[in-house]
Amino acid sequence: MKILHVAHFFYPCLSAGGVVNASYQIASNQSKDNDVKVISSDSCKERLKFPNGRYDVDVNGIKVDYFRNLSNGFKLKTMLDTPLAAPFKIRKDIKDYDIVHIHEHRQTLAILASYFARKNNIPYIVQAHGSVLPFFQKEGLKNIFDKVFGFKILHNASCVFALTEVEKEQYLKMGIDEDKIEIVPLGINLEEYEDLPSFGRFRSKFNIGESDKLILFVGRIHEIKGLDLLIDAFNDLINQNSKENILEDNSLEDNNYNIKLAIVGPDDGYLTELENKIKEYSLEENVIITGPLYNDEKQEALVDCDLFVMPSKYESFTTSGLEAMACSKPLVLTKNNHIHDWVDGNVGLACEDNKDSLRESIEKILFDEELSLIFAENGRKLIKEKYKWDIINNQILEIYNKIL
Repeated sequence: MKILHVAHFFYPCLSAGGVVNASYQIASNQSKDNDVKVISSDSCKERLKFPNGRYDVDVNGIKVDYFRNLSNGFKLKTMLDTPLAAPFKIRKDIKDYDIVHIHEHRQTLAILASYFARKNNIPYIVQAHGSVLPFFQKEGLKNIFDKVFGFKILHNASCVFALTEVEKEQYLKMGIDEDKIEIVPLGINLEEYEDLPSFGRFRSKFNIGESDKLILFVGRIHEIKGLDLLIDAFNDLINQNSKENILEDNSLEDNNYNIKLAIVGPDDGYLTELENKIKEYSLEENVIITGPLYNDEKQEALVDCDLFVMPSKYESFTTSGLEAMACSKPLVLTKNNHIHDWVDGNVGLACEDNKDSLRESIEKILFDEELSLIFAENGRKLIKEKYKWDIINNQILEIYNKIL
C-alpha cells in the first residue's frame, strides 16, 4: 500500500509534543511493509536543518519531505505553515498514493493535502490528536480556520480517528457522521521496555536518596499541563501536619526519607512561571527540573520514580503515562484527561481538578505499597493487551483497507 502522512511537525521536533511521536511511530511501523512517505515542515522551536535540503530526507528509514517555511515565527504563533514550494510538490506527488493520513487538521499542509486528495479521488483520514474542538488557546483563530477550511477538511474525510470515546463525542459535536468515526488509541513499542536501566541511575544524577519518595511528571512545560496545580498540591503534601498519621495507617516504620518531585520535559513557554511558583513556596530543594530527557535517560527517570503524575487541564491521551505503565509504575491524573475512565481504580487514580483532590490521590498511592503494586502490575498487563504499536498499526491498516 502507498501511504502519505501529513504532519505539520515531525521527528526530530520532539519538543512539539506527543503528536510528533505518534505520527512518527505510525509511519515507522507502516514503512516495514508498505510504501510510506511523510510530508512536513522544517518548523520547530528552532528551524530544522538538513544537509540534503528540504526534500527526500531519510528519517530512520522513513521517507520525509520537509518543506521550508517562509516564516518559522509565524508558524509558531499561528500554527499555520508558509511552505511556498508545497502546493506544487503535493499536487504532483499525491497521485502516487492510495491513501492520505492527516495528523491534526488546523494547518496549511492539511488544507493542501485534503484539497488535492479530493481532486484526485484519493481517500484521506484525519486524526485530530485531541484538537477536534477549537478551545483553550487561539480560539478565535481556530474558529476562523474552521469556518474557512476546518469543517470542510473534516466533513470530506473518508474517516476520522478518535483517541477515546470523549474525542468521538467531540467529532459528533462537529457534525461528523458516527459511521465515519473510528476509535484508534496511541501506543508504545513494548520491546523497548524489556531491558530497563537498573534502579538508582536517575536518583544518583540528581542527588535523590534511595529511600526518598519520587513523584515524576514527563511532558511539555506548558500552561495546559497543570503544573501550577501540581506544585500547589506538592507543597501541601510535604508540609502537611498529618504525615505521622499517614505512616501509621500504612504500617511504614521508617520515615527517614524526603519527598521529591521531578519535572522532565522541554520548556513550552511556562518555565519561568513554574520556577517562580517553586521559589514562592521555597521548594527548590524538593523539585528537580531536568529539561527534556529521551530514550535511556527518560527510562531511568521512569524506573526510579514511585509514581507518575499528569495533572493536565486538558489531555486527550497520555503517551508518557503508557511509558510509565510499561515501567510498572502507577498513575495519577486529573479527570481532564480523556483516559481517566480506564485509569481510575485500575492502573492508578483519577482526581478532580483541584489541589486537595490531587494531593489526596498522590498520597494514597505514595504511602500504600500494596495498592501501588496492584496498579503497577495492571498497567504493564494492559500495555501488552491493548496499547502496543503493532496492535494499533494492524487496526489502522484494516481501516485503510476497508476504505479502499
